[in-house]
Amino acid sequence: MKIIKPKLSCTKHSSDLREWVPSSFESFLTELSHIISSCEGENPLPLFRGHINSKWFLDSTFVRNCIQQLFALPNYLDLDEQIRLTVPFHRTIVSLLLLKFGTVGKPSQEAFQLEKDKNIDAWYEWLKNLQQYPEGDEFINGTFLVDWSCSQDIALYFATYRGKGKARSVSSEHGAIWICDAVATGNTFQTKKLGGILSLMSSEEFLNGNKTFPLLFDPPTQTFQPRSKNQVPYYIAQMDFRYDLAEVWASYEEEEKKRVFIKLILSEELKSSAMSYLESQDITENFVYPE
Repeated sequence: MKIIKPKLSCTKHSSDLREWVPSSFESFLTELSHIISSCEGENPLPLFRGHINSKWFLDSTFVRNCIQQLFALPNYLDLDEQIRLTVPFHRTIVSLLLLKFGTVGKPSQEAFQLEKDKNIDAWYEWLKNLQQYPEGDEFINGTFLVDWSCSQDIALYFATYRGKGKARSVSSEHGAIWICDAVATGNTFQTKKLGGILSLMSSEEFLNGNKTFPLLFDPPTQTFQPRSKNQVPYYIAQMDFRYDLAEVWASYEEEEKKRVFIKLILSEELKSSAMSYLESQDITENFVYPE
């Protein structure tokens, strides 16, 4: 997308113009539309991700949980950068990831047969299912995929609500919607199946932190899954575990003189308005989690 400023003078922003803070919910929706209209290409592809806590990084669940468990940190953001920003850290996460996906577990024989018969991506389907149903996960919870949505309303739901079922509540922190211009990231749409990407992760080049730009997955043939149908997800693979997606994209932006992402803050005071808006759009818990 173009490097733009907020449309409204009442919207505060960071000095690098990557983080915007609207003053009202109406302003929030106005700025969101403004950002979307700035996305590149004849067929633009804005993707959205909601965080209930605006301080969270764009890290995958696997990285977050590895840090918490390996370093006994309740808040994974507390990891010292002198550890995180190293090749040994990256290699450690890769090793654990490949241990989980390939040694500890792998797709079922039925999934591999379906891959032969229907040309689905068996590894992608398995990881997608773990993303949508983490309660069935084992070993270190999570995958290296970060889920995004084509729907701004789905992202707003996750920026507003914490949990589901009886545990669902409106979060008390400032939330955020991240908007990623997928076209601006360049040729990152994957035609290679996910199993092939996992195989490449054992190469010295990858282990040294080279060729680790985030990859976008949305295979043309997928199995039906009710949550995926309603949440319309795209998955972006975190490939360099020293940095979250935003850090990698920010470096790319500096080189290409363009904008890949903007973070739009949903302040705690705006969440009651967000709730009313989501209800008016029928974006309810039963829609987001249809089972």
